[in-house]
Amino acid sequence: MHRAGTPVLLPSTASRRREFNPKSKIQNPKSKIQNLKTYQSIISTDLDRFHEAYRAALLSGHPVIDKVIGYLVRTHGKGIRPTLALLCGSLGGRPPDETCLKAAVVVELLHEATLVHDDVVDEAEMRRGWPSLPATFKNKVSVLFGDYMLAQALALTLEARDLKWLDVLSATARRMARGELLQAARSRRLNLTEPEYMQMISDKTAALFSAACQLGGLTSGLPEEQVQRLSIYGEKLGLAFQIHDDLLDLFGDDTALGKPRFGDIKERKLTLPLIKALAKAKSSEGRRIRARIRRGIKPKELYYIIDFIRRYQGDSKAVEVMRQTASEACCSLDMFPATAVKQILQDLTIFVITRSK
Repeated sequence: MHRAGTPVLLPSTASRRREFNPKSKIQNPKSKIQNLKTYQSIISTDLDRFHEAYRAALLSGHPVIDKVIGYLVRTHGKGIRPTLALLCGSLGGRPPDETCLKAAVVVELLHEATLVHDDVVDEAEMRRGWPSLPATFKNKVSVLFGDYMLAQALALTLEARDLKWLDVLSATARRMARGELLQAARSRRLNLTEPEYMQMISDKTAALFSAACQLGGLTSGLPEEQVQRLSIYGEKLGLAFQIHDDLLDLFGDDTALGKPRFGDIKERKLTLPLIKALAKAKSSEGRRIRARIRRGIKPKELYYIIDFIRRYQGDSKAVEVMRQTASEACCSLDMFPATAVKQILQDLTIFVITRSK
């Protein structure tokens, strides 16, 4: 059990460096940490209620829309954001109520809508091991369906009749849009700096993690100070989650990921491991790497980029940032009493930086 003021024990940098080996893809430790369902078991009944509420929020009675919904629900992800909302909604000592379930649904609607739009923009063929929505229903239907999900999220938010909800979600939507715009404007120019990258993933990814935790805390009636600590926990967790995603894209397993690796490099996007390596390399070598990425990486050149990252320790430096951020997430829970739910939130932090997909 983590004690206040003590460092959180996370996987060591040395062990992670061994795992991130391009010649032997990320190893998948046989540990309960790799199974999110282990940590969802305490709220399994609430998750069942969430899935019912999520589907009900989407169903329209129109055959075309409901066909898309059926496909989307079938290819649904792990549900880590609604899990966070429901867990944080349990910190007050009682099960998540209907308002908390609605918050979990709103968070997931926002998340899935952004994924659908991302897949359209990125021309993604696969998502979670399945053909993406645009690949299945074409771009026009996908864009409109993403808009439909955003409209449903707004409607549910208004139903809550809570100005704090509106404050949280309007700020989150603004941040997510800003993160997408920053990525479009800067990362593909291949001059994204580390502070800009951290700001971008904070807005694109961490904002919604933070909102999920914050809304869960609000619905459980926690004091304002504790709600703010949950907001920080979610923010830090989301940052660690995205850095690990970026590492998986370079060093993960295609089968486990459910999509091809190297998507970021192929789309000419800089992520933290490459940014770290470029900052340490000679300027002439950095220019050559950027030129290769700018003109479009050929399959046989991918491992040249991977070797460049490893030579300049971009992978291990990114792991250090990820571990430090995850540790800060755990420490943000120090003010909460020791409970099973708090322990699960801390354990989830380790899951986030050790998962294989």
